[in-house]
Amino acid sequence: MKKIKSIICLAVALSFFATYPVVLSDHHIEAKIKQAEHIPGTWIRTGISPDGKATSMTKVIKPTDKNNHFVETITSTNEKGDITSKWELRFKVESVVGNMLKFQGIESRGMNLEKSTWSSWQKNNLRYLFQPDEFFWNEVMQDLENSTKRRFSRVISNDKEHSYQDIAKRKLSILAPMLGIWEGSVEQVEVKAYGIPAHTQEIRHPVQLNKDKTIMYWQWESDSIDAFGAQSYDALTGYIMKHYHTSTGVQMTGKLIAWNERKFLWERHGNTPNGLLYEKCLIDLSKAGIFRHKIMDRTLNGIAQPEEPEIILKKAN
Repeated sequence: MKKIKSIICLAVALSFFATYPVVLSDHHIEAKIKQAEHIPGTWIRTGISPDGKATSMTKVIKPTDKNNHFVETITSTNEKGDITSKWELRFKVESVVGNMLKFQGIESRGMNLEKSTWSSWQKNNLRYLFQPDEFFWNEVMQDLENSTKRRFSRVISNDKEHSYQDIAKRKLSILAPMLGIWEGSVEQVEVKAYGIPAHTQEIRHPVQLNKDKTIMYWQWESDSIDAFGAQSYDALTGYIMKHYHTSTGVQMTGKLIAWNERKFLWERHGNTPNGLLYEKCLIDLSKAGIFRHKIMDRTLNGIAQPEEPEIILKKAN
């Protein structure tokens, strides 16, 4: 009998401890997801109906008092601007990987446009992956490559935190170590792609920002080639882009594909009088006052080009 009572007591104790974590979980506060900070705001997507008429969908999203939970009001209009549908959706988001989030509907309701009255809230299980940022909301229903077909654009108003100027300035700030005037020389080998002969090349490389710090522009001055370029933030792709022209007829476009600890890797391509040029360029500013310039993987018309020496410049006083 005592053995049976002991077993019963043990079972009761175990059931208590088994339920104890559940009680604690009721008091758990969900941590904020950093990427979710981009969600609130007004977003719009335009399109063409099957009969060839313009349509638009606008959603106004506001946060609730619970972390990572939001409510959106979605309004669809026709080519005349008349409202064709309107509904509200409460949803939450979960982090997936990187800047990818999962959208999880909770409940929704629609508006009776004739009476301007809302229906009752109904359970909603809409789910999809999406990527929000300062400018765009990309819905990834099936594949990432075609997500731009389901892209909403942020409606920029007087929200300074989401103005292009503010965002571009913050994005471009990582390139601040490049600012200044850099000088030096290199025993230059012949570079057919740029039309540069073999010689001792004296280089001067001034780099500066425009007034609102949204454009970085520069020159590459030497006795054999001059180049004029600029780099800025591309809101559509999310890359810092570079464009430059040379006195030898080269026009190049590039993007910053990686950076870490004052090292910047650019991928660039363009046209030259000798054909199509592709290359990577590593700018290494990890040592104070030193500018290291190294070309990698250069091809001209698809043919690998000879390696050229690293260019090392020093910051002028």
